[in-house]
Amino acid sequence: MKKILIIGAGTAGIDVAARLKHSGEKLSITIIDPAQKHYYQPFWTLVGAGLSRKEATERNMKDLIPNGVEWLAEKVIKIDPFQNQVETEKSGALHYDALVVCPGLELHFEKIKGLEDPTLPYEGVCSIYSYQTVDKVWENFHNFKSGQALFTFPNTPIKCGGAPQKIMYLFDAHLQRTNRRKDAQIFFTSAGQRIFGVPSFAQALNKVVVRKGIHTRFNHNLVEVDTKNKLATYCVSDSEGKQQQVTYEYSMLHVTPPMSAPQFVQDSPLAHKEGPSKGWLNADIHTMQSPEFSNVFAIGDVAAYPTAKTGAAVRKQAPVLVRNLIDHLNGRSLENNKKYDGYSSCPLVTEYGKVILAEFGYNDILLPSFPVIDMTKERYSMWLLKTKMLPVLYWDFMMKGRA
Repeated sequence: MKKILIIGAGTAGIDVAARLKHSGEKLSITIIDPAQKHYYQPFWTLVGAGLSRKEATERNMKDLIPNGVEWLAEKVIKIDPFQNQVETEKSGALHYDALVVCPGLELHFEKIKGLEDPTLPYEGVCSIYSYQTVDKVWENFHNFKSGQALFTFPNTPIKCGGAPQKIMYLFDAHLQRTNRRKDAQIFFTSAGQRIFGVPSFAQALNKVVVRKGIHTRFNHNLVEVDTKNKLATYCVSDSEGKQQQVTYEYSMLHVTPPMSAPQFVQDSPLAHKEGPSKGWLNADIHTMQSPEFSNVFAIGDVAAYPTAKTGAAVRKQAPVLVRNLIDHLNGRSLENNKKYDGYSSCPLVTEYGKVILAEFGYNDILLPSFPVIDMTKERYSMWLLKTKMLPVLYWDFMMKGRA
């Protein structure tokens, strides 16, 4: 019986494991992940905006591991694709016939000077990107009285690239509801060069920020926070690449931390060693197969695919990966198999009750699920999709390999 190891029990790992079990192939499948809880992270934006409790996003990991799949609750410390082995903290070297690498990514608040404590126990500082910090966002919404509110975006790839501005739009809407908007100056401070990577949706979002009176500051990378004096310092790059530091006062600072692949991925032969994708896992963008190690596949946030790192991307990646992995094990060519087209999706919440559903693939090609309507418009129907339908799709279908 062929041995499959899956590193990571997040969205990708559970989905792939369930699909492999449904495949009818006789496989020994082990998922390696020390986490005892599993989170529906897309809802953390709504938790931060006071629309849900964070506990509602949480499930026990043991309840999600598919029947017949072994769960090894340990940390991976090394991948050796030359020996077809994964080394864990306690069990040592584990052999595989095929490996699926999907450990997600890691948050690095500590790379911002002054934010060394990842729980962010600092007045006015918050983030929706961590279960430990997400409920503090609503606390800051509630306590804000006046001044500058800064919403940051780092100079690294991140998961759900739209989330830093979703929570900003909901902050604006909350202040409007509570008659405090006139007392606030809201800034979107991004290390990027535009508000969103896909031009069609960037145009729509530019209209949103103008309507809301939100200030944008691009090429601004947060590098230091003086939490005592509430000062945020950015490294600012100009068009010629010259850099200088600028400092802003804040009453509220929403931080999107720098992110990276786990260290054991960065140190492995599977990762890119140079270029803009350095440290992220190298795999074919259509087949998800490693170019050097044909029995290794990558899925989810850890992979260097040139598309947004979202759960929606995983939903489209998983069936392609599983088909290719099974065909590889059986000695069949992958040439005529369905290719992953880079599909990803981001429900961009712009108001309480309004969403722009951004769906796109590689090279910024639009891939709408509803091609008969203009998906660059803010819609209540897409709000219902975000808040009511997608959680059901996640827990009842994706987590069972059926989406």
